[in-house]
Amino acid sequence: MPRHYPPHFRRKMIDRMLGGEPVLALFLETSVLEQTLYRWKHPALIDDGFLGGVDSTQGADLRAAKKHVKASEEEVQLVREASASFDSLAVVDPKEHRPSQKDA
Repeated sequence: MPRHYPPHFRRKMIDRMLGGEPVLALFLETSVLEQTLYRWKHPALIDDGFLGGVDSTQGADLRAAKKHVKASEEEVQLVREASASFDSLAVVDPKEHRPSQKDA
């Protein structure tokens, strides 16, 4: 099960890594896995402008926009299905047994 670290501890580790401390030294001191430290370091490098890429604030906006687009696409699909089912229902004139002129 993954271990959760407090945000202030994580920020402290990130600051130390960005300050030049080796990941291995932090691992030996804190027992936080190297993989975890690298996973924290990479987005921090992007946020601070040392690496190119989408920073964490833009990433959150992008995820929210994709979620909204997906929900909208699902709604459009439901409307299409409902429209198709209503289109298949023809109004039949009871006297002539054929679709009425006003609906055609």
